[in-house]
Amino acid sequence: MLNELLLIVPVSLLIIAFIVSLFVRGKPGILLYSMLSTAASLFMIFIGLDVLLNTNKLQYTIFSYPAGTLSLGLNRLELVVDPVSAVFLVALGILGLAVSIYSLNYLEHYIGKYSLEFFGTTYTLFLASMYMVLTVYNLVWFIIFWELMTVFSQFLVAYEYRRDVARKAAYKYFFMAKASSEFIVLFTLLTLIYLAGFNPDYLNVKIAIALTAQQNPMLIAGIFIVLLIGLSVKSAIYPLHTWLPDAHSEAPSNISALLSGIMVKMAIYMMVRSFVWFAPPLITLM
Repeated sequence: MLNELLLIVPVSLLIIAFIVSLFVRGKPGILLYSMLSTAASLFMIFIGLDVLLNTNKLQYTIFSYPAGTLSLGLNRLELVVDPVSAVFLVALGILGLAVSIYSLNYLEHYIGKYSLEFFGTTYTLFLASMYMVLTVYNLVWFIIFWELMTVFSQFLVAYEYRRDVARKAAYKYFFMAKASSEFIVLFTLLTLIYLAGFNPDYLNVKIAIALTAQQNPMLIAGIFIVLLIGLSVKSAIYPLHTWLPDAHSEAPSNISALLSGIMVKMAIYMMVRSFVWFAPPLITLM
């Protein structure tokens, strides 16, 4: 039970860091929200390693209400870390730890130039949204935090907004990695939700895919191909990678490390979740 309660610790620390960044200015603010995000990252590493080495799954329900008509699972928010998400959670923790420590000194050169309060709020929410992408166990909640992750990362790419090249890189990132791939991902995931009878819990979606594949395997194959294209844009797989050099080079150095090191891997996570975890029942049907 104690380990399961730990699932809410990283996001709680990052929410506190978000609040701190709103009210504490200058170097004290940098110190506080960097240390809080450092602590959150350490907990991410611990949780991921605990699942990989000691347990098969950890889960904790934040809230749960009776389901209404077409509630789409939004009446329940459950955090789950299984071996699939644990691997990426360890990677997120390691990158978050390194970037948070590096930011202690790096951000000082922005004092008096750009808003450190804006950076702190956006950075902490960016980390929190990536954590939630990896731990929610529901496709609708996944879509919500996936979109938030993309929006916060776009703000960070354009952080040095007075530079024309930074603004252009952010626009390019928006139109390629969001307006195009997000539409494809949204369409395919909503299709899976429809096939699952509007019950977007991962286990239910997995069963629905297997049942649908028995009746119409080409439909499932088509859905997964389209999903692969959308996720390939987000993960900057060649030749759909042209947004990445501009966006990552124009973002602040600490953010560029997060973008390259872990954010693009969020799409890889959903590829693994979709093609390896959702899809194994299809193998027996071929």
